[in-house]
Amino acid sequence: MKTNSASSVVVLLIGIGVLQGCASSTEVVKNKNNTPIQSYTTDLYLIPPPRDPRNVVPTIVREFETMGFKVSLLAPDKPGVGSQGTGFVISSDGHILTCAHVVGEEQTATVRISGIRYEADIVNKDKEKDLALLKIRKGSVPALMPLSFRNDKRYGIGEDVSTVGFPLSNLLGNSARYTKGSISSTTGLKDDPKQIQFSAQIQPGNSGGPLFDKDGIVLGVVSQTLNPLRTLADTGGALPQNINFAIKGDVVLEYLGAADKDLYRSLVFNKSYSVDDLQKSVVKVRSGIVTEEWEKRPKLVARLDYVSFWDLWPRFKLFAIRFFDFDSHDFLFAAGQGRDNILSNEDKVIKDTFAQIRKTLRAENTQ
Repeated sequence: MKTNSASSVVVLLIGIGVLQGCASSTEVVKNKNNTPIQSYTTDLYLIPPPRDPRNVVPTIVREFETMGFKVSLLAPDKPGVGSQGTGFVISSDGHILTCAHVVGEEQTATVRISGIRYEADIVNKDKEKDLALLKIRKGSVPALMPLSFRNDKRYGIGEDVSTVGFPLSNLLGNSARYTKGSISSTTGLKDDPKQIQFSAQIQPGNSGGPLFDKDGIVLGVVSQTLNPLRTLADTGGALPQNINFAIKGDVVLEYLGAADKDLYRSLVFNKSYSVDDLQKSVVKVRSGIVTEEWEKRPKLVARLDYVSFWDLWPRFKLFAIRFFDFDSHDFLFAAGQGRDNILSNEDKVIKDTFAQIRKTLRAENTQ
């Protein structure tokens, strides 16, 4: 699901604020709930800073590699391999529809239908419309029931709607989740005519899932929600609740008609389904080809931020590495230096920070 990055900024400010109160050069800060750090495997995804004037990133990568991690760099504004969302079956031949931002730059995807894993290729993608078309690889297509589209442009305020998807699957599991709500507006963010606003609760992982009318017919594709922390900051205290958006069904049908005319002619229209039937055709989607083992093991994300300056020698005013869980995005801990130390230098700060990281991971993994 697309959201703003304000939550990361808030976490960083919290971490820095605590670090600044420390007498030592480097320190570790855990989240307020003191969440236990799992025994993570060797997969580590590193998000570098937007700018790296001191060319620190290669050093950080080497430090992690000496700890036994396999490091992959992630762009701050793009999902990495394994980004998780929802999709739904639209043809008996194995075509699946989801959001473009769910699959990112990948050309393949891994899908789960009724808990069974399949590999798929991304056969079409429109970033502007935020839609992507997947097809399960030939030879492995199971018996599938395509969902039905509503082929008109009627979207009524107050109309009952529902979603089925895989929100927060790392925490909630691989079973599909059903929520109900209503259409709040026939336009979307900033009165976007290509979207509708709805109130059914959604979470990260719902993106790309179907939005149904009362008869179980698809009238849109779940695409995004307002970020609560960003809105809280922008409005001076208002916390949004259940302000979510979906791509309108007529926009979706226009996309499918342009992407594959034969597929469009095979689509099902105006056929009602029960909730039990719907969940059989809603699928979990992960970008890229990921194995069963990869999905099960916990993975770390580390984000690097620093501010450097030159005095008698180069020093850091700020140096922080924050750690998150790959799937749940939970903040785990931060290590680094939160204020200038005139007796220190860049090499020492990096060395001391990684000593703190080693100590923290070793202590947690022996509990």
